[in-house]
Amino acid sequence: MVREDDLRATFSALHQEEAPPRAITAADLIQRGQAVRSRRRTIAVVGSGLATVGVVAVALAVLPAAAPVEPATPGPSPTTTSSPVPPPSSSPTSVGSLETTSTPTNTTPQSSKVAPPPATPPASAPNSTSSTVTNPPMSSTGQPVSTSPSTTR
Repeated sequence: MVREDDLRATFSALHQEEAPPRAITAADLIQRGQAVRSRRRTIAVVGSGLATVGVVAVALAVLPAAAPVEPATPGPSPTTTSSPVPPPSSSPTSVGSLETTSTPTNTTPQSSKVAPPPATPPASAPNSTSSTVTNPPMSSTGQPVSTSPSTTR
């Protein structure tokens, strides 16, 4: 066995010597970290670029080539010798009167409610002052609803 005195002498001799110079400094660590980060960033950019090129190449190879679209040419236009038919007109209404339309009622029961037909704006009489003419409100059964207060006593 090693004697205790020999160990103390060895440790005291080592303790008196200067420490060896450090091989790694903080500046070295920072520089190496920046180099690694730069290398990883370059690899990521190149890799994503190659992946994009690969996807585009596969898409172009797999998808069918589209034929060029030819512009449409006008066909022969039909010629008519008859005069245009005027739209059906209703009788002119005087200013201040309401145009009412009667809706046929259906006496057969229905399982679903049918919305009343949309109100069409009346044709205005020529050379008359403009006034707003509205159709009376309709109930869910298609019957006109009275909006005036009832005076029945």
